[in-house]
Amino acid sequence: MNVKRLSREAAYEALLHSDRRNARRFALDQQAPRMRRFGPRLLKTYVAECKRKRAFIEESEELEKRLECIAAAVLLITGDWQFRALLASEGLATMPKSLAQRVQGLPPAQRSPQPASVPSAPLLPAGEVCPEVRNLLRDCTGPAKLFALLGLVVPVRQVEIARLMIAMKRVRFNYVKMLVALTPRSLLAKDADPRKEIAGLSEDQMAEMEPELAKLCLAYLSAVERRGPASLELVAASRYFDRLMDSSKVVRYLAHNFPGHFEEFHSLSVPVLE
Repeated sequence: MNVKRLSREAAYEALLHSDRRNARRFALDQQAPRMRRFGPRLLKTYVAECKRKRAFIEESEELEKRLECIAAAVLLITGDWQFRALLASEGLATMPKSLAQRVQGLPPAQRSPQPASVPSAPLLPAGEVCPEVRNLLRDCTGPAKLFALLGLVVPVRQVEIARLMIAMKRVRFNYVKMLVALTPRSLLAKDADPRKEIAGLSEDQMAEMEPELAKLCLAYLSAVERRGPASLELVAASRYFDRLMDSSKVVRYLAHNFPGHFEEFHSLSVPVLE
């Protein structure tokens, strides 16, 4: 019997306009790809994606450390009342609001909320894809069989995988296969067990990979949420320092009164991350 294959656009429309029962029937018709030969590729994908996530997380942490260094420097120099008077006379007393808040020890401005999950739901039969995921992936390009793979996990995991794909700009089949294969059993859909078909990797190997990947994914999504606002904050803070170092009076004062920090002040006026 030949199973009809639909394009991604047709697949999305079928899912979008069908009720849950028909959506499940459609997803099952698409047939979840077999995992039997995915073992070696899974390991290769796992290593590459963990490396990519770690690099992004480290860059984000360096960005935030730089912001903390700038805040510490501003706190140090503005603790001198004579220097505050000099800043006022030079028209430099007003610093970016985000930097002022950081110097005062206030939390960063409230960011736009990012849905980390959907409400808990009971185990569903394999094949169902929740509406939140269909909306998240509506403008993404990828094979229709991605929906069949996502149907192997519960909605909360579907949303997490969709967010990871979008954040990493990797709406790719093997990436999703890896995430599904290393999904904790508690987050698998009812009757779904993608690992049982995987050859080439032992259960112990996958049990070791699963928590490491889960930890990295959580840290990565958190870093993605912080990265945008922190990047803008760093640009504003660095430009403020640049203005300080453009003032000959400010430079002379810092060189004379803070000689041990003068080189550091110069370096803080130049952003190192985009």
